Amino acid sequence: MKDQTHLDPMHLQSFLAVAETLHFTSAAQMLGVSQSTISQHVSRLEEQLSTRLLARSTKAVRLTENGTALVSLGQRLLQVEDSLFAYFRDGTPRGTIRLGVTEDLLLTRFPEILGVFRAAHPSLQITMTIGLSASLTRLLDNDEIDLLCGMRRSSETHGQKLWTEELRWFGPAQTPFSDGQSIPLVTFPEGSVTRRLAIEALNRAELPWHIAFTSGNLSAILAAVRAGYGITAQPGFLRESDGLSLCEMPALPRIPNVDFIAATRHQTAQGPEELLIQTLCDHISRLQSSPPA
Repeated sequence: MKDQTHLDPMHLQSFLAVAETLHFTSAAQMLGVSQSTISQHVSRLEEQLSTRLLARSTKAVRLTENGTALVSLGQRLLQVEDSLFAYFRDGTPRGTIRLGVTEDLLLTRFPEILGVFRAAHPSLQITMTIGLSASLTRLLDNDEIDLLCGMRRSSETHGQKLWTEELRWFGPAQTPFSDGQSIPLVTFPEGSVTRRLAIEALNRAELPWHIAFTSGNLSAILAAVRAGYGITAQPGFLRESDGLSLCEMPALPRIPNVDFIAATRHQTAQGPEELLIQTLCDHISRLQSSPPA
């Protein structure tokens, strides 16, 4: 078989027009070309496939056995070509967003908003990595994720701010310390935004403190607080979590607010990441409220 890897779709279209009309002149009129062009296309196709596709006579044109087989094969091939062009022509965003999210955001309506995004952009896929903002920032810098949704100090400027959230002290129902005692902290490892802000606030207030429990997992931290290991500084929206109480002791200092942000490696978000950030911005009020019970 000659030159089998370079079939011209126009040759197939000409052949299919003849197969449908069984008439070269009618096929030419159908495609808006000359009869000689149709004839050349069919002859070229027969040469490439090394077979007779049409049996011609002065009075009639009929399909050979191989010509009949090529009708369905050719139609399928042209349909694939049409689908290929439609795929890139319709403007539908496609691909995968490697998303990094802090665990606390999963306790908001963030998952609901991902559902809204999925419904609007079903051809976009998401893979999710859960971690602390500091570790997600390293992944972003190393091009291991495309978009980070997490926390920063309000004094910082990287990323696009989604909203500002207050940090609050949370503890068990019975506060595990009294005035003058060293304050037991339940916190994330070194590098955590909430850990650093809590310690800085206690140091400014000249209050004694010690680390009582550490985990990189928010669920473990909240479990430790419920178990009475100590208190923790976390976003205010966690006040709806079962078994947690706001610590209203006058001795505890106020903690600076934090910003929740969306950040990419580029100064300006592009493509699918921009679409997801826009969806988040469109639903800020839902992110700032607690999820349904």
